[in-house]
Amino acid sequence: MTTLNEKYALLSSLIACEAQLSALTEYSLESCDCYTLVQEKLDGVCELITHTDNQRIWQHFAHCPEVDRQIKKIRETSIKSLCALEKHQSRCAVDHPYQFTHYLNALNDSARKETQSVNIHRDSRVLFIGSGAFPLSAMTIATLTDATVKGIDIDKDAVAQSRRLNTAHLRISFESTDLITCLELFRPTHIVIASLVEHKWEVLSVLRPYLTATQQVLVRYGNGLKSAFNYPFNPDISLGWRAQPVDCGSMLYDVMLMEKNNAI
Repeated sequence: MTTLNEKYALLSSLIACEAQLSALTEYSLESCDCYTLVQEKLDGVCELITHTDNQRIWQHFAHCPEVDRQIKKIRETSIKSLCALEKHQSRCAVDHPYQFTHYLNALNDSARKETQSVNIHRDSRVLFIGSGAFPLSAMTIATLTDATVKGIDIDKDAVAQSRRLNTAHLRISFESTDLITCLELFRPTHIVIASLVEHKWEVLSVLRPYLTATQQVLVRYGNGLKSAFNYPFNPDISLGWRAQPVDCGSMLYDVMLMEKNNAI
């Protein structure tokens, strides 16, 4: 039985995590040492949203406006903190091996399973939308499959950071470019939309006229309690698309395989 006490315990945990994460991210602008604390707190958010008890409590109070407001608040703070941390990690990785965290381990494992689910191989051309400053997923795909991978991001600073990483052994590149131009020049066989891309349906609407029925789009997203760390996505409004869930084994986000439906 789920009680009101459990609801308020979850709310207080979310409020505390959000306040601490926001403060630590600000402190990290003054001292790089604080990024270690930001990393630990982000791992704490991951553990909070994947805990089975918290999942159960959220299910019971999913339509509570107070819970919904706090989920949205911690999501914006988590994403801001993660983007700042990724830029720091990218700068450090230029000269030092990077350290895997709870979040990075989960991201890496999920990317492995995604490549298997849609049969990405050496002859594939993968466009990763929202690759970020520390593009671990894009690099994992390129490493595992030897596919040609292109990461794009609207954040020019993030792209500049990713270009400084040691990726000479991979068939991978990063750009801040117009999506349509990239589609026409790169001609991807597979497209991945990152979970931190907010307006996923807008991206899909831009993509659809330029896609064939054989091109596959993987949409990463997080609904419910997972939306505390990812932007949500509603595949049920998929007019003009065939939507199929992909089991990537991730507790942090979900994946939907979207394929253009030419019959509509």
